[in-house]
Amino acid sequence: MKIAFISTILGYPWGGADTLWTRAAEAASERGDELLVSVSPEVAASPRVTALVARGARLVERTPAAPPKTIGARVARKIGKLGGRTDPLVAALQEFRPGLVIVSLGGTYDLIHYPALVDWFAASGTRFRLIANWQQETPVLSEDDRQLAHRSLALADQLRFVSTRNLLVTRRHLLDPLPKAGVIQNPLRWTPADVSPWPASSTARLATVSRLDEGKGIQLLLHALAALPSRDAWQLNIYGRGPAENYLRATVDHLRLSDRVIFRGYVNGLRSIWAENQLLVSPSLEDGVPMTIPEAMLCARPVLSTAVGGAEDWLTDDVSGFLCPAPTLPLLTATLARALAAQSRWPAMGEAAAASAPRRYLPDDFLQLLA
Repeated sequence: MKIAFISTILGYPWGGADTLWTRAAEAASERGDELLVSVSPEVAASPRVTALVARGARLVERTPAAPPKTIGARVARKIGKLGGRTDPLVAALQEFRPGLVIVSLGGTYDLIHYPALVDWFAASGTRFRLIANWQQETPVLSEDDRQLAHRSLALADQLRFVSTRNLLVTRRHLLDPLPKAGVIQNPLRWTPADVSPWPASSTARLATVSRLDEGKGIQLLLHALAALPSRDAWQLNIYGRGPAENYLRATVDHLRLSDRVIFRGYVNGLRSIWAENQLLVSPSLEDGVPMTIPEAMLCARPVLSTAVGGAEDWLTDDVSGFLCPAPTLPLLTATLARALAAQSRWPAMGEAAAASAPRRYLPDDFLQLLA
């Protein structure tokens, strides 16, 4: 079978949102399917994509398109006209003639920026499946773009969201039951060898593990921690790198938290993270599913998370962790205070997390895309 994999995540290196389509592509390659992979040059350079190409996958690289500068250019984008030329991605697909196309969407409505591709799907009758990796909590679209989003999602043979909440938000926003939609899990990097003993400490040892960009809410977490009583004993370890790192360091200095907050950089290995920390804090403003949540739970650590993306799919409040109802400063501060007051229960909550996560985790869920 010929399968094309397309990612709309351009301008970023290979990351968590790429794990699902990549694992499906690897499985398809292993069973002998002929593949086309269309990604950004940054993602094309990742070892897993280069391995796919080495096994015979065709590579079509794409760079982010500049936003339309004029009204005429915006109109041309919407009607799919590119100066009379065939869209290069569509041309590659026409030549490859796939029996199935799997599109990994950075945002649920990304296909409104690919009208020529949507038109080709409709005209050719080629089956395609969508992975919705991220959705805003309160999405806003123009009426024209909302209709384009409706059309692109309705044409899909299968629509898979990485969290229940993202699916519900989309149904509510589009006023559409999305009958072909469902939830799919990302594969995790966790292995049983990542589990380490509980790190006993009277000081609460908190960790965030994510790309450092403002959407992950770490700046909100820092302000919430600063609002706690000074007598509370805690330390925050920040794992990861990203474009917001300088801003976060400036925030730490501004709030005079440098004696409590440590930037640890990117750490390749869960065991080394959870050997030192007791509680994952995931303060995302919006998200698909922070894979660090189930990974921490599988390592027997409780999680404090804002109720966005897939947090509610994994966590039970006050049992395996703490859910903050919304990513606002008062609510996050209150949830942190509640968690610190229950610090003596964290080891038991970690055990509850370790018991519940394996029952929820479906490591082969990516096979839905190939069925």
